[in-house]
Amino acid sequence: MNMIVATGVLHIIRDAIGLIGVLVICLGAIRAAYQYGMYYLSNKFDANDIRLMFGDSIILGLEFMMGADIIGSLVAPDYYNLGLLAIIVLIRTVLSYFLSRELQARS
Repeated sequence: MNMIVATGVLHIIRDAIGLIGVLVICLGAIRAAYQYGMYYLSNKFDANDIRLMFGDSIILGLEFMMGADIIGSLVAPDYYNLGLLAIIVLIRTVLSYFLSRELQARS
């Protein structure tokens, strides 16, 4: 009985952290679109500022989503799920690394 409750709690935590990651990326996109509109209206367009802020949002959102995947692997730790997690973490880590490099080069 305790194992079922713990598994249910881990599912809820995983889903909540994944949702936070999605919200961070969505709010970053909304903020970037708003700033683009404000720059466009004021005729002072600077794409680098928008890219930096949106890139930071994407990286932070990916970190939350990776954390959710790690917690999800605790629920069903078989070889298939661990292999899938390793592939997802690798892809997200490489993506975050190159986004960070590009953002640092632009700032």
